[in-house]
Order: sequence, then C-alpha cells, then structure tokens
Amino acid sequence: MAERRSSPSDHPARRAAERYPLHADVEILEPWVAHGVVINASDGGLRVAIDCELPVGVTCVVEIAVDEGKTVEMARVAWTRELPDGYLVGLSFVRE
Repeated sequence: MAERRSSPSDHPARRAAERYPLHADVEILEPWVAHGVVINASDGGLRVAIDCELPVGVTCVVEIAVDEGKTVEMARVAWTRELPDGYLVGLSFVRE
C-alpha cells in the first residue's frame, strides 16, 4: 500500500480560489522532467495528472500548452496522490 501524502483536503485554504476545468498539456521542465495534462486550474495553481511522482514542497518550472500558445510558470508541489496509472498533483503558483 502506498504511503499517504498530503492531499487537497488537508490544505486549509483548499477552496479559497474558484476552480475551472482546463484541458491542456503540461510539462514539468525542472528539476525533473514529467509529462501530463491539466485537470483544472485556479488563480492559485493547477491540478494535474502526470507520469511521475514529484516530492511535496519542490518548486518546479512548468510549461502549460493551451490553444493560445504556451506559458511557463513557477509552481510549488502542494500535494500528491498516487493513482494506478500515474500521479495526481496539486501545483501552487509561485508569485514574486
């Protein structure tokens, strides 16, 4: 059985920002390389399904491909959940 990690329901501000569905390709460019899709988004971050585990707390360079083009953002891994075919990950945008 997989070890339990922080999950979206553990976060006290879980619904602080409205979420909206977004289907877009996502690439984690640094510090690891991972591929996946965005499931939903908010002003604060993304919920993504990806092909590898990312440690909670790590800051990543994330490329999101939408119809209008690509955007690159910095995001911190807020939580992760292992699934049978990959990982569900919550990413919080890092704002300067």
